[in-house]
Amino acid sequence: MRYLSVVIPIRNEEKFIAKTLKSMIEQDYPRDMFELLVVDGRSTDNTRSVVERVIKDNPDTVIKLLDNPGLLSSRARNVGIRAAEGKLIAVIDGHVHIPDRYLFQNMERLRESNNALCLSRPAPLDVPGLTGGAPYWIAVARKCWLGHSTKSFIYSGFEGFVDPMSAGFAYDRTVFEKVGYFDESFDAAEDVEFHYRIKKAGILAYTASSLLIYSYPRESLGSLFRQQTRYGEGRARLVKKHPEAFTKETLVPVGIFGLTVLTPLALLTLPAMPLLSIAVISIFLFYVAILFATGLFESLKRGHFIQAFYVALAIWTTHFGLGWGFSKTWVSK
Repeated sequence: MRYLSVVIPIRNEEKFIAKTLKSMIEQDYPRDMFELLVVDGRSTDNTRSVVERVIKDNPDTVIKLLDNPGLLSSRARNVGIRAAEGKLIAVIDGHVHIPDRYLFQNMERLRESNNALCLSRPAPLDVPGLTGGAPYWIAVARKCWLGHSTKSFIYSGFEGFVDPMSAGFAYDRTVFEKVGYFDESFDAAEDVEFHYRIKKAGILAYTASSLLIYSYPRESLGSLFRQQTRYGEGRARLVKKHPEAFTKETLVPVGIFGLTVLTPLALLTLPAMPLLSIAVISIFLFYVAILFATGLFESLKRGHFIQAFYVALAIWTTHFGLGWGFSKTWVSK
């Protein structure tokens, strides 16, 4: 049996999949000990051709191209996991930056030395070489204290056992026997739902900085909004399926979404309902002040000023998208 199987769910990753595969093929790890399972969601670009060329050019590495008729990442994960031969099964996106050749080594070492059934990895967005432009400042916004959950270890350098919900990515194959597979009704946050079941089963994840895999930030506020909306939809499905997973933090982006929508109405109704309208407007202005103060701090720390507005807007876009996605999914059937 191979030790490691890496499942790579993709769809329309023509520009990036070759580089991602190259970083895995070049790992300092025995070729007969790992396999790469590329699960394509019927891409409409040249993704499949690119993968087929990589397979042809690397006959000494086991790379399989599998079909995902369900298109969604949740289905792709299950297709790959069911085809996997490894003792340890990892899921890694097709558009990431792996910073060195020792990731696979570190995965085996940390799994075995800690008897860990699940591994978790830091996944920062500040990819090496990313020094400016919208993606850089979106990465800054997402990494700051206001841009992500305080309970998440996704940007942390902590080493040890943690809650698997924030950044789990590799699993002993027995985990699937204990908790099942990914829920294919989820279009986003399927990993969070799966990790919640792992958590309920009493399984913790081992994390370390040596498992770091960079994720690329979104390239515009529009794409960030769409991403966060999908995350919000996934979070709503999570709470509908597992009501006990609800936390007070879940309501924060919902509240910000509601506050953003209500503030223009409060301005219109100011003469008729002055006290209520002033309260809504004041709370919103206080939130905006925190946004700008955070954006200013993050931009000045990097020797800039004008980008403070963009960082603040990116944080708001994150909150608003999450809140909108959660709200519309929660009220739907």
